[in-house]
Amino acid sequence: MIDRRLLVAVDVDGTLINTEFEDHVRAPEAAAIRRVRDAGHVLALCTGRNARSAALIVDGADGALAGAPQVLLNGALVLGEGDGRVLRSLGLSRAVMTEIVSLFREAGVMPLVFGADEGGGTVWLEPMEPNAVLARYLSRRRDTVGAVTVVDDLIAALPETAQEVGTIDVTEKVEALKRAVEKRFGNDVWIVNTESMLERERYRWLEVLPPNCNKGTGLTLLADEMGVPRERIVAIGDNYNDLDMFLAAGHSVAMGNAPDDVRELADRVAPHVADSGAAAILEEIADGLWPPVPNQGV
Repeated sequence: MIDRRLLVAVDVDGTLINTEFEDHVRAPEAAAIRRVRDAGHVLALCTGRNARSAALIVDGADGALAGAPQVLLNGALVLGEGDGRVLRSLGLSRAVMTEIVSLFREAGVMPLVFGADEGGGTVWLEPMEPNAVLARYLSRRRDTVGAVTVVDDLIAALPETAQEVGTIDVTEKVEALKRAVEKRFGNDVWIVNTESMLERERYRWLEVLPPNCNKGTGLTLLADEMGVPRERIVAIGDNYNDLDMFLAAGHSVAMGNAPDDVRELADRVAPHVADSGAAAILEEIADGLWPPVPNQGV
């Protein structure tokens, strides 16, 4: 029997929803997601959010995302279709995190340690004064996801393993810190450097994850588990952490609100997220109008 299913990987913030503070999937997006799934395709969330935060998106989609597979924490956690079985859960060791936190401190930025979801998804931080954008992020996280713990000495309080060390700060500080981490660790860690949705022009996320841990490797793992070949994978996103997902997919779509260099690397560009660009692409997929793929079996 010929399997014509597509695996449609969709980013959340800046793609399905307009900002990283929203939890409700709008009606056009929810309707388009349903149509894609009703057409027999698989839709997967691929996001930097953790499981608790992604659950808010699923709950806010009026059932449209129930049972959808998920690539979370930029690929550190991968959950299968239907039962949410853990296909991958990666972490940083305490020894590696100790050095990373030290580099963050030397760069004058506030380190956040993101614990494993199975341990409650706690974020640990020190009693430093966060910049305005990071303060907004932390306040919102406390209100919706919870589990923010302040400790006097972050290094002394580090767990044996956690899924990433990250921060939000101005581009200049983030770029300098990125170079320092690359110099110290090389390929022994994976660095994600993306625009912050809270103030895209000036502030950036820097996240340090386990090696070879990104949306692309997570998506490939999910596709292999489901028996979907690369030419039947579609990736839709808006930020730099989506580029690895684009490489893993046979067809890529950048949102109209994506940075210029992200749009240039995609196969096509959707309308802006504010104009429900992802919904427009998903409707085309549901109608069989895009992408052009061969009909061979898998």
